[in-house]
Amino acid sequence: MAFKTRITRARFVVGPFSAEHMQAIAQDALNNIKGRIRAGVNCEDAAAKPLKPGRNGKRGYPDYKIARGLQPIRDWTWRGLTMRSMKVKSASENRAVIGFISPEGDRIAHFNNQREKQFGLSPTDEKYLLSVVKTVSKFARVVRTEKAA
Repeated sequence: MAFKTRITRARFVVGPFSAEHMQAIAQDALNNIKGRIRAGVNCEDAAAKPLKPGRNGKRGYPDYKIARGLQPIRDWTWRGLTMRSMKVKSASENRAVIGFISPEGDRIAHFNNQREKQFGLSPTDEKYLLSVVKTVSKFARVVRTEKAA
C-alpha cells in the first residue's frame, strides 16, 4: 500500500497588500492616467473635445498654447501645476488614494473635469490596473498557508 499524504487542518489566508505594494500599484496607475491626459484622451478612451477657438478676430486658448510651444489640445498643460500636483496622496493596506496635493491644482482639475472628464479610470486604465495588480500579487505572496489551530 502506497503512502498518501492527508492534510487534515490547513487554512489558506489571503492577506492584504502591504502599503508599499499599494503605493507601487497606485503609482503605476497614476503614470498611466497622466500619460492618457497628456495625449488628450478622456475617460471614455476617446479624443478630448477641441479647445474653443478665438472669435471676432481675437486669439483663443489654442492660439496662446501654440505661441508658448504647447500642443493645442485639451491636455491640462499650461504651467504644469495641475499635472505636477497629481500624486498618490496616501497608501495603506488594500487602499490607495490618488489626488492633487496643491489646492490650486485641485481647483483647476475640478473645473477641467467638469468641462470634460479626463481624471479618472478609463476602460484601458482599468485593464492596465488589473494587470499590475495581478503582477504584484504574484510576487507579493498575498496567498499563504497557515497551520489551523
